[in-house]
Amino acid sequence: MQLSEKQLKIITETASREAVKAHQAYLEEQEKVKHDRRLRNIKLLLKNYRALVLHCQKREDDLLKFEETSILDLDLDEINLESIESIKQSKKKSIAMVHFIKGKIEAYRHNCSQNELKYFRVLEKKYITPKKYTVQEIAKIENIDRATVHRYLNKAMTDLPVIFFGIDAIKFEK
Repeated sequence: MQLSEKQLKIITETASREAVKAHQAYLEEQEKVKHDRRLRNIKLLLKNYRALVLHCQKREDDLLKFEETSILDLDLDEINLESIESIKQSKKKSIAMVHFIKGKIEAYRHNCSQNELKYFRVLEKKYITPKKYTVQEIAKIENIDRATVHRYLNKAMTDLPVIFFGIDAIKFEK
């Protein structure tokens, strides 16, 4: 059986339309995944903020010790130029990330209205302060329920993507 020109045209147009629809659906899904990944990355950065701060402080202590150490006291079999450069690069990245997070959290605080500062305080106690507070402790300090602590954290997390990632974090309606 041979297809006519008209049948081929109909098949081609239908296949093209379906391919475009599938591609659009794929792009929309990728955009959603990208947005979800950004929010996950913010949570991951905040969750690890205290550890990054400690890492930066430890690296500064290590470098001070290293600068005070004589070249004769170093085990040259274990230390090479690449490892020293690697340590320095890691320290620079960690310090840059700590300053980035600190700056974004400060921007969030400045962006909060008087009524929204409660979200900031809960976020700060949960992730930023040197002392690590539990949800129960935050609830007691803020005089709110544990569920409200989670609600405040979620509200803060919805505000942070634009502060962290700018225009790329905004989901525009189509």
